[in-house]
Amino acid sequence: MTKALLIDDEERATDSLRLMIEKFIPEIDQVWSCNDARKGAQLIHKICPDLVFLDIRMPHLSGFDLLNAIPNKRFKVIFTTAYDEYAIKSIRFSAFDYLLKPIDAEELISAVKRYFQSSDDWSQQPALFKNITHNMHLQARDEFRLALPSKEGIHFLMPHEIIRCEAASNYTTFYIDGGKQHITSKTLGEYDELLSPYHFIRTHKSHLVNRDFISFIDHDGFIVLKDATKVEISRRRKGDVMAALSSPSSN
Repeated sequence: MTKALLIDDEERATDSLRLMIEKFIPEIDQVWSCNDARKGAQLIHKICPDLVFLDIRMPHLSGFDLLNAIPNKRFKVIFTTAYDEYAIKSIRFSAFDYLLKPIDAEELISAVKRYFQSSDDWSQQPALFKNITHNMHLQARDEFRLALPSKEGIHFLMPHEIIRCEAASNYTTFYIDGGKQHITSKTLGEYDELLSPYHFIRTHKSHLVNRDFISFIDHDGFIVLKDATKVEISRRRKGDVMAALSSPSSN
């Protein structure tokens, strides 16, 4: 039995989402809704949902404020939001899922599928929620912290600390300035999209490189990093890589 709670100040939004869940997500067999964020914490305590669909921008309390008011968060969250670049980036940098309004049925199905595939480890959630709040209160995206959940716990990295990322099936290995490595269970494609504004270049289907750590390109066509590591450039991506390296570095 899976219980879901929909929190959104717009009744039409919760009604529409409820109908889509009933139609497309049979695994969720109990659905409640709440249209007043001030009552959200009380309702969460009462029904103990497994999954909360939470709007970000609401009167009186934002979705983030509501979460901060709940000490024991034994539920997973999928955020819902109209387009808000800063909020979306904060969510994604903190390893949470979101749905963009108006919600698409296929995206809903995919998000809930990821929820069912995720672990029930609640211990990491408080730190991840704090990271969203941290990023949301920053004045510049250069200071965003990236959360990397792993078997050892959560690692928080600044983009400028990351030398490169390497794909291994559905996992990604992060190589950090100073010699450390972290492995996380997300694809390289997800991090490509997140990190491309921070000087990162996709050189190959398996490699994403921070251009600030690139030393030169050798005669064999490999990127040589400042730590002497060589990274392959695929034939298909060579033109894009050369164009990126010849353009001024900017955020």
